[in-house]
Amino acid sequence: METWTVKKMLDWGIDFFKKKGIPQPRLSAELLLAAVLKLTRMELYLNHNRVLKPEELATYKNHILKRLEHVPIQYILREAHFRNISLYVDENVLIPRPETELLVDKALEETLSLIDKKESINILEIGTGSGAVTLSLYSEILEKSPESVQKIKITATDISSEAIGIARKNTENILGGNSGGILKFINCDILPGNDPQWLSENKGEIDLIISNPPYISQHGYEELPREVREYEPREALVAGQSGLESYEKILLNIKDIINTGSACIIFETDPIVGKKLLSLVNKHMEVRSITLDKDYNQKERLLVIYI
Repeated sequence: METWTVKKMLDWGIDFFKKKGIPQPRLSAELLLAAVLKLTRMELYLNHNRVLKPEELATYKNHILKRLEHVPIQYILREAHFRNISLYVDENVLIPRPETELLVDKALEETLSLIDKKESINILEIGTGSGAVTLSLYSEILEKSPESVQKIKITATDISSEAIGIARKNTENILGGNSGGILKFINCDILPGNDPQWLSENKGEIDLIISNPPYISQHGYEELPREVREYEPREALVAGQSGLESYEKILLNIKDIINTGSACIIFETDPIVGKKLLSLVNKHMEVRSITLDKDYNQKERLLVIYI
């Protein structure tokens, strides 16, 4: 019977992925094997002579077969890392992208600025998915200004009931369910229109709106990589013919709840629709200022609007 060490198994996985044309073959093989053995990628090389148990070998080979079908690694492992947190993810939610960290950076900056100015801060995230943005924001406010966290209220909405279930599960996993009533996840399309109490309580009261909505056009969707098209939820990616439909819907729905005169809206966007989105905002809202900020690759990524 052949003996499979960590090094031998890793070399085989990398070579196999290369032959099959799987993107980033070394990274894929390392991440999958590290997860099976509960090691870091560095520890794989420090334990290169370790012999895999039959059940570890079987699990790794099963992961390899799924990856050959272009299933994203995060869905295979049911885990995605975003900033300082680890999230449960499956095919009902998008895999958080590195670019979205900029959305959290800006939201955190705005929130910490508001903490010094207001007795209470009311935040709304539209399209929360796995809860990555809201949970990162809450966790990092708690870390940077624990004495101020009671000033904050965050409502996160999503049209997908499955996504809301996952966001709540991640809240339980990350915070132990202990957010002191500060976080509220609601299954609805943009705003909880069937909850007159929420709408009444928040009329003119929202200080910060953050959203990474669908912004891909139907044509653009066909050009996405196979592992995105076949596995990530289409409704969380595609806005419509132009890519602006979700933004326009949000802009039309939030007018009554914005704390006009001191509110900020932060949209993640795409260079393809960024400048058109800027025009769309000016069409629907009177703004104090509006900027289109660039990401790590110098691509227009964040639209920051002060109302």
